[in-house]
Amino acid sequence: MDATHKHHGSALPLPQLVEARLAGDPKLTDGVKGRIREALGDSEDAGESHTLPGPVYLGKVTVTGFRGVGSQARLNLRPKPGVTLVVGRNGSGKSSIAEAIETLFTGTNAHCAEQHPNRAVRWRNLHQGEQTAVEAKLTVEGDPAPSTLTRTWTGDAFTDSQAVLRRPGHGTVPLAQVGWEQATRAYRPFLSYVDLGNLINGKPSEMYDNIAAILGLDHLNAAARRLTAAKKELDAAVNAEKEKKPLLHAALENVGHDDRALKALLAMEEKGGPDHAVLDALIAGVPTADEGRLGEARLEAAAEGPDLDRVGAAVDALRHALADIDDLKGTAAADAHSRAQLLQAALRHSDRHADDTACPVCGTEQVLDREWASRAETQIAALLREAEAVREGEAGLRTATRTLHDLILPPREVPAVLTDPWQDWSDCRRITDPAELAERALKAAVTLADACEVVARKAREELAAKDERWRAVVELLTEWTKLSRQAEAAKPRRTEIGAALTWIKKVTTEIRDLRVDAFADHTQRIWEKLRRQSSVDLKPVKMHGSEKATVRKLIMDVTVDDTEAPALSVMSQGELHSLALSLFLPRAVTADSPFGFVVIDDPVQSMDPAKVDGLAQVLDELGRDRQVVVFTHDTRLPHAFRSQGLPVTVLKVERGEKSKVNVTSETDPVKEAIDDAMALAKTANCPDTALRNVLPSLCREALTKAIVEAAWIRRSRTGQPADRLQAAIDETERLIPLASFALFDDGLVHPDDDVRSRLRALYGGESTSLIGQCQRGAHPDGFLPPDPVAFVRKVEALANRIRKPEVNA
Repeated sequence: MDATHKHHGSALPLPQLVEARLAGDPKLTDGVKGRIREALGDSEDAGESHTLPGPVYLGKVTVTGFRGVGSQARLNLRPKPGVTLVVGRNGSGKSSIAEAIETLFTGTNAHCAEQHPNRAVRWRNLHQGEQTAVEAKLTVEGDPAPSTLTRTWTGDAFTDSQAVLRRPGHGTVPLAQVGWEQATRAYRPFLSYVDLGNLINGKPSEMYDNIAAILGLDHLNAAARRLTAAKKELDAAVNAEKEKKPLLHAALENVGHDDRALKALLAMEEKGGPDHAVLDALIAGVPTADEGRLGEARLEAAAEGPDLDRVGAAVDALRHALADIDDLKGTAAADAHSRAQLLQAALRHSDRHADDTACPVCGTEQVLDREWASRAETQIAALLREAEAVREGEAGLRTATRTLHDLILPPREVPAVLTDPWQDWSDCRRITDPAELAERALKAAVTLADACEVVARKAREELAAKDERWRAVVELLTEWTKLSRQAEAAKPRRTEIGAALTWIKKVTTEIRDLRVDAFADHTQRIWEKLRRQSSVDLKPVKMHGSEKATVRKLIMDVTVDDTEAPALSVMSQGELHSLALSLFLPRAVTADSPFGFVVIDDPVQSMDPAKVDGLAQVLDELGRDRQVVVFTHDTRLPHAFRSQGLPVTVLKVERGEKSKVNVTSETDPVKEAIDDAMALAKTANCPDTALRNVLPSLCREALTKAIVEAAWIRRSRTGQPADRLQAAIDETERLIPLASFALFDDGLVHPDDDVRSRLRALYGGESTSLIGQCQRGAHPDGFLPPDPVAFVRKVEALANRIRKPEVNA
């Protein structure tokens, strides 16, 4: 069974193997390794797991109210490697027990899965419908005591069941948390007759998936699926941007003479990637630098000339001030004002030249003295009071001039088309003559205001037309900009995830190929044992496609008498079943499986005797390190084990009234017949008729079974065709000719005298007499032994000697 470990490709479990390869790959960046570990970690975190540490073996199984089982039935299995055959007639309930074990672990079984969706599944027993439950004691390698797995039904539907595992020292948890769900799919340890047919009669993709599951690559496949999904999402972002870009290009080019469209096109095609800041500004309508004609139009649309009402009021005020000044000319107030100004000038001169008292005008000496100054101050005060109107007029003129100058303030930016009128208006600020100012300011203001109104109106119309065309593309630009940002953010991750996915696929392929080769090798070895007397040679099994491939198929070709042909088209039904077993068994016994057992229901279908012998050998080999439980109605399988001297435990299933199913250990068939004969021989006052006919017949049955057993042992040693021996046994009724098969190597019926001579030589002269006496039990007159108990003991001794291979050698 070492070959079952070969398919790993490494002694390490898969997660450790993958991590070792990942850590040792110098071509991968830390970012890519992180993506791989993240995907692998997610594939493990499918939920809380309490996976049991070692191989799990089946102990006592109890079934209540399930399908053909009524009151509680018990199947006592030894929880360790070895082969157990559960034998019973059709309808005895053995398949119900097999299905119950499968349902216990999986929640379903092939029988129920095959039901028509509109047909009710009869899963409750007719005679025991109140309670339905399946329970198994499980021995977990390394645990000090058995665990118990129980499934009970709480509703009327087959799916209304709950399963829990009670593990000593670990409490009780739902089966879903044990961590077996994936294992029951990948290394399914259950094979029913329906499963057997599906393995070879299913769709090519289903056959592929059945075998792909055992390769143990779900850990990697799950990671690949996650990376593929992530890459698909990122690809979608990148592709969405690519799909929208040509549409946006065309829309922008159709906008016409709009600097925004040109800016958007240029921003989209920046070498280092789209300039999203410019695009955002364009979308929001925020002005940007160097807007060209659009900026000029916006400036023109905002053009606003002087406020003519305010300008007019200021000009009117200036003109009124000028008129007031003109009205005061030639009046006493004006004269007083002039005289006061003259005296003020003389007084200032006198203050500056205190030592000089001469009049600076007429030259009269000593007239500008202190007394004159006093009189002058008094006179100035009187003149100023008289000239107040003139002073107020001059102040009003200055204020009116300043007010008008303050209105002449040009904006920071002047549209080119308005440069001249704005300049004329600005020049008025430098005019000092009030009269000239009033005339030129009003004219310039009216001209500028009219020009601004015309220019602004035209600019607004131009902008409105541009904005209407722009609004048609701004939504598309907004969408593309968002997609562009997403694509830009996705690219680094997309590159890393793409590299991670490539690496995962490469490693998966490498490990898969190693495991496929080992699986095919194991299948080939099993086929060689099951193909007895078949001219069909199986070529290596190959897998075409991948998990995501549209076309997935399992390639199984054969040669028939050295001629190549597709396997499924040339094999007999028995050969097809043998092939199905060859495909299933490597899957069930792979070293990665947490299950130390495999349960097979009815595998002997359509097999000839030679293939049954091969099946016994295959099961025996598997049973050396697996617990193999086989349910069968075909007595040839236990016979094949015994005839080849292979160790086996045989349990017998019988069904009584009201679906009462009993499972007992099958006794030695020779001993069972002897025990029945001895019970009759020891019966007090037993009628002579029974002793004369029944007793010899029971002893004859014991000898027949011993002779047939010896014949099969001899056949297995000599390599005679099994089907020929079985046919010869079926056609031989008398014990003496039947003994030929146990005594001679040629498998032929020898003359009675030769057989008797051989019997006497091997077992003594009384042997032929005993056989003759047993044979007479079938005759009407029978044979009445003088000492029934001694007669039975002699027959028992002869039967035991006949069945020992070394005696017949």
